[in-house]
Amino acid sequence: MFLDAFTRLLEAHCTPAVVRSAQADPDAAEPLRAALAGSGFLDILLPEERGGAGLPLADFAPLAMAAGAALLPVPFAETAVERLTGHPPTPEAAAALSAARMAGAIQRVFDMTVQHITTRTQFGRPISSFQAVQHQVAVMAEEVAAAALAAHIGLQGPGFSAERSAIASLRCAEAADVIAATAHQQHGAIGATAEFDLQLWTTELRRLRRSHGTQGTSADAALRLGMARAAATHHSSLSFVERILT
Repeated sequence: MFLDAFTRLLEAHCTPAVVRSAQADPDAAEPLRAALAGSGFLDILLPEERGGAGLPLADFAPLAMAAGAALLPVPFAETAVERLTGHPPTPEAAAALSAARMAGAIQRVFDMTVQHITTRTQFGRPISSFQAVQHQVAVMAEEVAAAALAAHIGLQGPGFSAERSAIASLRCAEAADVIAATAHQQHGAIGATAEFDLQLWTTELRRLRRSHGTQGTSADAALRLGMARAAATHHSSLSFVERILT
């Protein structure tokens, strides 16, 4: 219910034209910012007695991903978490929220690619009918699923953890690389033109991959996760993973 309503709000107020305008002039996002503030979604994590919906953090993941899919140019997820906790997102929270945004953008790039290959023809056939293209799209689909799962792990809750955030950051960054590169390969030169929407999303994926919610590179995320495993007293990596996910 919440996701459908939030998606409709984004479709109405966060078009690619709005995103482009906001990138050129932050003030252009004011109508969008006002619509978001008036919608009540910024308070969705607050308990009902504080005027919110009491949405659990784990159920917030689809909304955070939807914001990434729309390239929402205002801080939705970060603001919602800040209103809940009373302070800016911690480094762990910022990394998990950034990963969710990546996962949403990854899904959108995949959808754009599928639409492109099913409508463009070569030699009288849709390019989606060629086996090499089908193989690449299958690989993309695997990365989309992995990124979505990782984003949900990062926001599993009830709070944020360094290990879950590192998992989310690392896996979403890996998926972003594959998705962006393959999408541009499938679109050809048109995908890199300023007028074509694809480059908006792939540029954002590359930016998020570098920032990780200010938590450094994917190598930094891997290092944090490896150090946590080395410091753990568990006898197996399986038990270590089970602890993180429970």
